[in-house]
Amino acid sequence: MRILLGYTFDERPDTYESWLARLRAAGLPVEGFALRLPAGGPNLLWPELDARWRRGDRELFEMYERLARRLEASDVFVNFNGVNLHPDFVRQLPSCNVFSCFDDPESSEDLSRPAAAAYDLSLVGNAAEVETYLSWGVGEARFWPLGFRADDYDPTLTRERILTGEREVTISLTCERVTPWRRERVDRFARAFPEGAYYGRGWPAGFLPEPERVPLYQRTRIGINIHNSTGPINFRTYILPANGVMQVCDNKAHLGRVFEPGREAVGFDTVDEAIDLCRYYLAHDEERRAVAAAGFERAVRDYNEVAVFRLLVTHVEELQARRAAAAAAGRAPYEVRGAAAEAPLAYLTRRRKETALARAAHAAGRLAGRLTYAARYVWTAAGRRARAGVGALRRRAKTS
Repeated sequence: MRILLGYTFDERPDTYESWLARLRAAGLPVEGFALRLPAGGPNLLWPELDARWRRGDRELFEMYERLARRLEASDVFVNFNGVNLHPDFVRQLPSCNVFSCFDDPESSEDLSRPAAAAYDLSLVGNAAEVETYLSWGVGEARFWPLGFRADDYDPTLTRERILTGEREVTISLTCERVTPWRRERVDRFARAFPEGAYYGRGWPAGFLPEPERVPLYQRTRIGINIHNSTGPINFRTYILPANGVMQVCDNKAHLGRVFEPGREAVGFDTVDEAIDLCRYYLAHDEERRAVAAAGFERAVRDYNEVAVFRLLVTHVEELQARRAAAAAAGRAPYEVRGAAAEAPLAYLTRRRKETALARAAHAAGRLAGRLTYAARYVWTAAGRRARAGVGALRRRAKTS
């Protein structure tokens, strides 16, 4: 299985390429492809993506052509960020195509919902939203945890150090404090624990420098995890326990899809409940350490970057096996492409011609409209001049 993973980035593509290099070193056959456009930023939301596709945007089509050529040597394509690929193009790709997205439901209308059904498999990073994808008509959807990366923790940390070592930071939280709904909740929590360490956009302390992030976690007893809405979905879900922090996480109803509630992490539904839980575990340190140690063992075993990517491979292999079994039994498997699928490069060439003809027809129509308007204007003006001339002749005749 040869995998091509498409990604977007803001400033540092080496972050993705370093990650992929580590995966290859672990024996996973994956290469990277930057789905970034020269203009328009790293991610195109659906209205702009669809508009660019319909008008045959040159930069978009050139990127698609490069991707199609790279995929000639790949069996599986993963759109890791779930952006910048129009579903009409994806349906032409002969590879097994995987849509991977970690969106909050508030952004789904402009990101995942218009595109996900064009892929063979959707891997959903939000534990609460797999069924939502299926409700959109997505044929195959699975939960796929974000996990944590090799530079997100200290690999020398041990269970023994968690159970016996000292941690001087009682509570920490690294997240933004700008959006009104989140701000109201995090402020209420922070007022209950003013001694906590709080960092991110909108906090008085500002951003925590990246080199200080893991050391902070390694000194923290309890890490509070507050999402925008549904979840769990963020990196904190996995990074906190990987650093020996006892996690107190919202979205209690779905936390069990990631950790064993009460043993590996503790969930809450309201801020008041979170405050009570934190007070309890700060007062019962042995219980806190036990939860932190169990969460640590689960995280480093199941949610390290290699284990998480192998889970992706497993999901793809299971999908392919089910399709093969269906074909052998004479059953038609779920198919996203339809009978009219073309070779991707030929399809893009045809689309270029169609959009060019459409643009030419549109331009011709606008020109014809302008000429018609000009002709009417000239005709009307000529008529006014003619009528004025006749009126002048009549007035001269009367006076003579």
